[in-house]
Amino acid sequence: MLWRRSFTIMVMPDAQSKMRRLHVKGSHLVAALAGVAVLAALAVAAPLVWVWGYSLHSEVDDLRAERQALVTRAAEVETTIAGLRRQLDLFERRTEKLAYFAGLEMPSLREPGQGHPTTAEASIPRAKADMLRQEAGQLADRGDLLARRLETVDLAIGEQSERLSHVPSLIPVRGLLGSGFGWRRDPFTGLRQFHRGLDISAPEGTLVKAPAGGIVVKSEKHGGYGNTLYLSHGNGLVTRYGHLHSFKVRAGQKVNRGDVIALVGSSGRSTAPHLHYEVLREGKQVDPMKFVVDEGLFH
Repeated sequence: MLWRRSFTIMVMPDAQSKMRRLHVKGSHLVAALAGVAVLAALAVAAPLVWVWGYSLHSEVDDLRAERQALVTRAAEVETTIAGLRRQLDLFERRTEKLAYFAGLEMPSLREPGQGHPTTAEASIPRAKADMLRQEAGQLADRGDLLARRLETVDLAIGEQSERLSHVPSLIPVRGLLGSGFGWRRDPFTGLRQFHRGLDISAPEGTLVKAPAGGIVVKSEKHGGYGNTLYLSHGNGLVTRYGHLHSFKVRAGQKVNRGDVIALVGSSGRSTAPHLHYEVLREGKQVDPMKFVVDEGLFH
């Protein structure tokens, strides 16, 4: 066998030099030849490996760019869907209120916790795309159902238009909602107190408009309410307006929804110009927001 033999290699550098003999074992010679073969193979393969590696790196960069584009697009779609969801929620709340005014019972279509994947699922572009596609379909179905509901409500309202024109469904003044109906800290005493109306901040002299048709019951100075106005809307509903600067109507006068009835002021027990607005049903204060259709009038 080649690697078991020994070989003698004679080397003569030039004609005048003495010949030299090198004794090499077969195993060493085989190892040297194998090493030369490996080096030769590497020399040939190196350019191919470099080209392949460059191509693979380029493909990885392309895939990363494509994935980032998908993530960006998914984020844009998700933002759009979130906006549509908010609009549909607002649309449904308004429809529910109109249905309530018309005497119709309509269960809510809002289902909390629906259509939200786990964190691991949301990080996968394909899973997120499927989730967004599914939610978009659900929103479309919900929008169609709300449109049909609104048609039903519209018909009912049309049949009861005279009665509903006396429901205080508008905000009487545009402004910033300071305190709502419920518990709060009294601005004078700091004690916890139940607030039985809405405080809407607005500059002194801002127009106060009738939220529904009715008749002016009276206008007077009433203790901490200051200049106070009362409108009767029938069916046991009365609205009260406090801290007014002045009145624009008189007792016994009939008003329509949107008519100017007073100006915002700071009379009575008040820290700054604002309107204190109450709705009374059968003499008892109730949350005015139960009647307000367009909540977007606050700013």
